[in-house]
Amino acid sequence: MGAVQPPEPEVMAPLVAAALEILDEQVSPSQITLAVIELTPEDEHRDHVQEELMTTIIKEVGDSMAVRTFQKPPAEVPACYVVFLVNSAQAFNTLSFNFTDMHSTREYNFLILLTRRISSRAKRNQVLRDIASTCVRFHTLNVLLLTQTQCGVVQIYTYCLYNKHCDQSVTLEFVDRYENGSFRQDRWTRSFDRALSSLSGCPLRVSWYPLPPFVSFYGNSSDPAERAEIWRLTGIDGELIKLLAEIFRFRILLGEPCDKCLSPDIKDGCSGCFDQVIHSNSSILIGAMSGSHQHRSQFSFTCSYHQSSLVFIMHMSEQYGAVAQLAVPFCGTVWLALVLSGVLVVLVVWLRKKIAGEESDLPYHALQVLTTLMGNPLEARSLSRSARIRILYAGWLLLVLVLRVVYQGKLFDSFRMPYTKAVPTQISELVRDNYTLISQEYLEYYPHSMTVLTRNGSSDRFDYMQRSAEETRLTTTSLIATMSSYNQKHWSTSRLTHIREHILNYQLVIYLRRHSLLKFAFDRKIKQLFSAGIIGYFVREFDSSLYSDPYEDDYEVTAIPLNAFCGLYLVFALLLSAAVVAFVLELLSLRVNWLRRLFE
Repeated sequence: MGAVQPPEPEVMAPLVAAALEILDEQVSPSQITLAVIELTPEDEHRDHVQEELMTTIIKEVGDSMAVRTFQKPPAEVPACYVVFLVNSAQAFNTLSFNFTDMHSTREYNFLILLTRRISSRAKRNQVLRDIASTCVRFHTLNVLLLTQTQCGVVQIYTYCLYNKHCDQSVTLEFVDRYENGSFRQDRWTRSFDRALSSLSGCPLRVSWYPLPPFVSFYGNSSDPAERAEIWRLTGIDGELIKLLAEIFRFRILLGEPCDKCLSPDIKDGCSGCFDQVIHSNSSILIGAMSGSHQHRSQFSFTCSYHQSSLVFIMHMSEQYGAVAQLAVPFCGTVWLALVLSGVLVVLVVWLRKKIAGEESDLPYHALQVLTTLMGNPLEARSLSRSARIRILYAGWLLLVLVLRVVYQGKLFDSFRMPYTKAVPTQISELVRDNYTLISQEYLEYYPHSMTVLTRNGSSDRFDYMQRSAEETRLTTTSLIATMSSYNQKHWSTSRLTHIREHILNYQLVIYLRRHSLLKFAFDRKIKQLFSAGIIGYFVREFDSSLYSDPYEDDYEVTAIPLNAFCGLYLVFALLLSAAVVAFVLELLSLRVNWLRRLFE
């Protein structure tokens, strides 16, 4: 028998070899399922060359990762990475994907192989441009288009939407070529996620809801000339969008500040921030937007870059003033007993002198009683020689000593007490005490009958609560960061605080148009900025609530701050000033006769 000749190795087409190398570089075999779809026009038979290419791809890839193939176009995008084998733009146009809310949050990567060789460069580019236009309709920007020339060189294209003329037309961009079994450029040039690296300085309209510390504006926000000066925009969101504009090279067209217009129960025709993004040409919305908002299904939004707690805000009614704090250790009954006992002592001394026929000075006796209450000793000449009287004096001094020690001990504790009355700590206590909620919309966790709707923003609601009488039981909802910013701005007059029970954590995002191609590029960059600590720097710069002292537990003993003694300092300053005035007057009495007679 003759020797059996071994089969010749199968020659792989350069188009497939380039595609397999790109998949090997960028698709993880352990985590990704690869979808392979073969497309032909409905009125044509299956392309045998295309079938051979698909067989080769499945044979090479199937051993290393999960592969799904489709005989007819699916209704939804089947995987994050999809390989399309098409022989014409008409074949690719047969796709009709349905993008639901779930699909709008996933990023898709298309590797499109044009299997038909087209000799004319102009016709080939036109076919690729038509395919790219269909990808735009699918809201997919991560696209690599591979085509093979007559000489066997594989050319790799992608597309961009923004050119130097900012007309948002589809523009092909040549990124690499595959020739003689190797690529000419490095891996990054043909990566999927490089599609949106620059917007060529094109303008994007930004809507903004003014809410410090997230978005603030230095100057007159109603003046278009000042809004054109982007440096005036500040805050956490403001600095972040300016940084993204610098990274992706787009210009910010800042619109007028807008209102959220949340509640449909207020019939005033308000056209707010959400309407600007949905119905007008605004592309971006900033201003402490929540990723869990009820209107989120109408938008695309970035990943969360910061979180803050949503809480109920209350006005603290003042209980003790700085000087009144000195009277807190003794209740009114004790103070009344002290006054009556002092008056009684003065009367007893005065009557004793009167009965004995001695000269009695009532103001002098009252001054003696007051000075002994404050800790001064009695003058030796004032003591009676009678043992019985001395025993009464000793009993009085002992009583004064006990009272003074008790007062000092209770005064020490009173300095740890807040100047304000205790506020509710739970939402149920607000409902129980009939607090009226001032809000922009009805809330599920608060009775509608106890809610008053308003279009006013946080700052206006805070001002209204500040102007209201202390007995008026009002509350509103706000982020802790917003309340802290308001308190910091109005540090000398604000008496706003929040209850201890938080409503929920607010995940802050940037809102974009639905299916916006900016979403995934922004997501990647925000995550990089977050991990690099740049967003944390913005937060430390503007959000003071993260560094304020938290609520202390009732049982916890804390150090007494110096400002707790402000009332004591005031009384001491008044007494010292009176002593200085008296000393000056006494010096003047040496030369002024009527002053001398007054002091005598």
